[in-house]
Amino acid sequence: MNTPIQSYSPQQLTRIRELVNGESPFKSTEPVSDGLKDVIIVGGEGDLMMGADPVDLSSDLARKGVQVSESLDSFGVTARVDDKKMAELKEQGYTVYDNSPRQLMPSIPRSGSNSDGWELAGFGFDWKMPEVTPVPWLKSDSLQQQGITGKGQIVAVLDSGFDHPQFELKAWKDITNPANTTPVDPVGHGTHVAGDVLQTAPEAEIVAVKVMGDNGTGRPSDIIRGLQWVVNEKKAGRLDVDVINMSLGGPPDGFPDTMDPVNRAVQLAARSGITVVAAAGNSGPDGRTLGSPADSDAAIAVGAALNPRTLSEFSSRGPTDDGLIKPDVIAPGEWISSWSVEGSEMQQTGEVVQRLRDMSGDELKKLLKQRPELVEALGLPADIQNRSSEEVEELVKPNLPAVAIPAPGLIAAPGTSFASPLVAGVAAQLEQVRDINPAETKDILRRTADSMGSLSGNEQGTGFVNAEKALEEVRRA
Repeated sequence: MNTPIQSYSPQQLTRIRELVNGESPFKSTEPVSDGLKDVIIVGGEGDLMMGADPVDLSSDLARKGVQVSESLDSFGVTARVDDKKMAELKEQGYTVYDNSPRQLMPSIPRSGSNSDGWELAGFGFDWKMPEVTPVPWLKSDSLQQQGITGKGQIVAVLDSGFDHPQFELKAWKDITNPANTTPVDPVGHGTHVAGDVLQTAPEAEIVAVKVMGDNGTGRPSDIIRGLQWVVNEKKAGRLDVDVINMSLGGPPDGFPDTMDPVNRAVQLAARSGITVVAAAGNSGPDGRTLGSPADSDAAIAVGAALNPRTLSEFSSRGPTDDGLIKPDVIAPGEWISSWSVEGSEMQQTGEVVQRLRDMSGDELKKLLKQRPELVEALGLPADIQNRSSEEVEELVKPNLPAVAIPAPGLIAAPGTSFASPLVAGVAAQLEQVRDINPAETKDILRRTADSMGSLSGNEQGTGFVNAEKALEEVRRA
């Protein structure tokens, strides 16, 4: 019996696309390991709090036989070390943080992972995308009707890139390939996120900062350098960024907030007057599943909901490694429709899922017979070939990734990745009204959120964002 899949990783989605399309699986040629690991090295906790001099740190490490790859200013240096050297450095009081490439793209939940949402849709297998209205639910439309549209505010989106020629970016920066001056987004995730920001703040300006590679992976050092670039541009007076959205991250890493290099870069951004909004993650419903950068005390961590009453099962829960109650607030995060990038990984996934949704039970059964690997890839019962066509359809369709193509040029998908930028847009709306600092923005959004009922703080934070109430607080002060 295969284990039912709750969320599909990017690698699993790629495998499903290959099987449905009859393609040969891509085999990566991994380089032979030299036994060295990519790390970020910083001093002890006291040095972290004071901001250690990277020149002194590099010189000190060189005397210990460590060849530094890159300086991250006060956030430490990158290097490649073996296990023995790593253990020695830790014994000597250094903080050594894994900097190996990891999947920054979140997983995509299956369509039936939130059973209430599936039943509420009520469409049976004559499938139609459930109707969602994130802007009215957040009461952001009320602000827009008053001319509060995020005009004059700049939102930086640190993500997989940007590719929507009909929209003019305020600025573009590719951290992974500094020579690239042309906006690109092979994954499609960052373009979707930017479009989500503009749903709640339609006149905000967007700065796209590519911190993921073309396959959706990235290093913590790339995220740090992306945050540094935004802060430096603001300090230099070139880009007065008001809000940063980070729909990326990973699971808890065991590092306290003050010792996590990415979180310390988030703190720098907040001290520079930039509100940082971060996706809580898609690793729920278990607790302690919320990691960096959402677990930073300086960030506004956003969880996902099907609607203002129903928390998404996949939305990550707190507490954090520091014991903080997180997420901070909740926003719509299922079937969120936004810009799609032609040929991107997200678009390809949407097309394959739509093909499967359109198949009859007989067609699905035939496909599973032709591609038996799909049974495991979709987490289906091993004996599914012995089931009737009706049963096959009932088992397959709710188990598909929850993506859809509602119209040409658009794609709908679930995740805290798409809840977070909606809140980033609300933050831009509020900052249009009055120049409020990041701590005040976070406090106002938390105090004015609508409770979602008996859920704990580590499930819903303080509740579902209410832009109308938040606006009243901004105007009252």
